[in-house]
Amino acid sequence: MWVFWAAMTIAQIGAFVIFKDLADISQWLMQSRRQFTMAVWYNRKVISIVSLVALLISLSVWWQYPEVCPSAFLAFLVLLFIFNCYSGLLNPKWMFRSQQNAAKFVSVNEARDYMQRSLRYAHFGPDSYASVDDINVLVLETDNGAYAYSDYYLLQPHVVKGDTIDNEEVVMTYCGLTNLGIAYSPLIQDQKLDLTVMSQLKNNLVLCDKNSGEAIQQLWGSMERDESGRSMKEWPTIRMPFSSFAQLYPDGKVFINEIARFDENPLLALWDRLVRHVMMLWGVGLNWIDNEKPAFPTVKYSDRRLPMKELVYAISINDDHVAYSKDFVIAQGNRINVVIGGEDIVINYDAKLDTLTAFFNRTGAAVTDIDVFGKTDDGLQLDRVNTLKSRLFWFIFVEFYPDTDVNRV
Repeated sequence: MWVFWAAMTIAQIGAFVIFKDLADISQWLMQSRRQFTMAVWYNRKVISIVSLVALLISLSVWWQYPEVCPSAFLAFLVLLFIFNCYSGLLNPKWMFRSQQNAAKFVSVNEARDYMQRSLRYAHFGPDSYASVDDINVLVLETDNGAYAYSDYYLLQPHVVKGDTIDNEEVVMTYCGLTNLGIAYSPLIQDQKLDLTVMSQLKNNLVLCDKNSGEAIQQLWGSMERDESGRSMKEWPTIRMPFSSFAQLYPDGKVFINEIARFDENPLLALWDRLVRHVMMLWGVGLNWIDNEKPAFPTVKYSDRRLPMKELVYAISINDDHVAYSKDFVIAQGNRINVVIGGEDIVINYDAKLDTLTAFFNRTGAAVTDIDVFGKTDDGLQLDRVNTLKSRLFWFIFVEFYPDTDVNRV
C-alpha cells in the first residue's frame, strides 16, 4: 500500500509544481520566486517524466491491489494529474498559437469590416470605442510599407509576423497585461529564434524559443540564461487611432486574426471563443479596473510618482530609462527636447493624429517643429527612437526598471 501512495504523492507533487509555475492562472493565488519558476521551466521534461513514471507505478500497484484506493478517488487523482500537466505544459501553446511565420493581413478598406465585428471586444480601457476609427493600433513601418496591429487581434497569438526592415526579419510581440507591443528581430547572435508563449511573470509576457527552449522576458528581449546581455534587436513602433493610420498610410496593411467559424472547425471555434472572449479579455481586463490591484498580484506597487495604472510612453537608451505621461508632454507644448542615455531626443505629440513619437536629434540644436514621420521644419529627416514603448502600464514598467526617471525635461 505504501508504494502506491508514495508513487502517487510524487506524481501529484510534480504535476502540481508544473501547474503552479508554468500555468500562469495559478499566480492569482500562489507566487514563486523567478529563479524557482525558471528552474521548473528548464527542468520541465525531467519533472514530467518522473511524475509520469510515478503515476504509472501507482496505477500498476492499484491494478494488482485495488483495495488500496477507491476507484472513484483514483479517477479523481488521475484527472487532477492530467489537468495540472496539461495546464502547465500544453495549454499555453494551444491558447497562443504563434503566427511568427504566417499571418493574415488585409487592406485598410477591408479591415474596417473586420474591425467593426470586433468593436465590442476591441477596447481594454475604461470607455468603449465610439467607432472603428477610434480603435488603437500599433504601427510598424517596414521595407514594404506600414502594418497596423490592433490589441484585440494581437491578444491571442502574442507573436505575429511582421515583414523586413533593412532586410532583417521582424515580428511583433504583444502582452495584453502590460498593454505593450514590441517589434523584434527574432535573432540573437545569429541564432534564429522560433518564438511562442511560455507564461507571464510580474504581469509581463514571457516568450520562449522553440529551437533552444530558452525563456525570454518580453520587456528585456534577452535569453534568461544568457548573462552577456545580448538581446533581440528592437525596432520602432508607433501607437495611434485607426483613423490616423488610414490617413497616414492609405496603402498600409492591417493584421486580422478572425476566430474560425463553427462550420469550419467547431472545436477550434468554441475553444478560441472561450480563450479570447472569456479567459483573455476578462483576465486582461482586470488591469484596466480603476483600482490599485494588478491583474496578477505578483507586483507590489510602491513607486507612486505616477498613478499606478497611468499609461506611459517609455524610452530606454544605454540603461537610462525615462517614462512620460501624455498629459505632461501636452503641458510642455506638445514637444520636449531632452537627453536620454547621452543621446539628444525630441519627443513630439500630434494632437490631430493623437500620436506621440520620439526621434534621435542629431541636428545639434533644439527641434522646434517636427511631424509624425520625423521631418523637421528645416527639411531634415530624423530617425525614430527604436525603444519607444507606447501606452504601457506604469506599475509594470517601473517594476522591471526601478531606476526609471519620470517626465524628464
